[in-house]
Amino acid sequence: MSQYKHIIFNREATITRITFNRPHAHNALDREMSDELADAVRKVKKDRECRFLVFRGAGDTFCAGDDIKDFLTWTDDDPYWQARQYQETAQMIEDLTAITVAAVDGVCTGGGLELTLTCDFVVATDRSRWGMPEIDWEITPGWGGVTRLARFAGRRKTKEWNMVGQLFDAATAERYDLINRVVPAESLDAEVTALIGVLSEKNPITLRRTKFVLNKGADLPLSGAMAFEIPIQPFANKPNRFATDGMEDFAHPETRARRRRLSKSFWQD
Repeated sequence: MSQYKHIIFNREATITRITFNRPHAHNALDREMSDELADAVRKVKKDRECRFLVFRGAGDTFCAGDDIKDFLTWTDDDPYWQARQYQETAQMIEDLTAITVAAVDGVCTGGGLELTLTCDFVVATDRSRWGMPEIDWEITPGWGGVTRLARFAGRRKTKEWNMVGQLFDAATAERYDLINRVVPAESLDAEVTALIGVLSEKNPITLRRTKFVLNKGADLPLSGAMAFEIPIQPFANKPNRFATDGMEDFAHPETRARRRRLSKSFWQD
């Protein structure tokens, strides 16, 4: 049961859901909500039984970023401390052992977009709207809207989105690697459930190792990154031999076909 005021925190079995719950303000982040988000993510970080974390927004908006009205109450010292907290929260999300999914509907701008960049998967509706409008507030993004975004979309588009400040549609976001899948609004929950269903069937140790290698290797030269691909500890081997359940299944036509059907069942184009 959620103990927060501006987010809903719910854990069922191995899935935790964090819902931004300020629909009257387009789920914009004020200081209180950002404090709650940081606390909730720390809870997930410590939860060894949580395998999946889903972010979504209440109402018809994912998250419109920072609450500009809240900015007007800040002192000169607040931007430093708030930006530090935003960045620490973003890095904590990216480093979670749990697989993270952003389920995006409606507006996803500023801090909302920046948060999705830290997630492993992004499923978004075809009516979602994206952008980095901070230029029109005469500020720059504080938790990845320039730096992390450029690593997804490249410098050219990141400059355009940040310097012009126009919003763009889901198809554009997908084209520039911000979204895994664009779906009708009525299918969003079902698509996220299907994704988690497929991932739940994968070996959890191999899944989290793959996430770790991808995330940590992405920031390194190739020779250094490839070192992560060498297992320091064996995989889930059979006694005294290099064999996993997956390898043994692959060696037999029936079990091989079952595993292939599972992977093919999701997101068929």
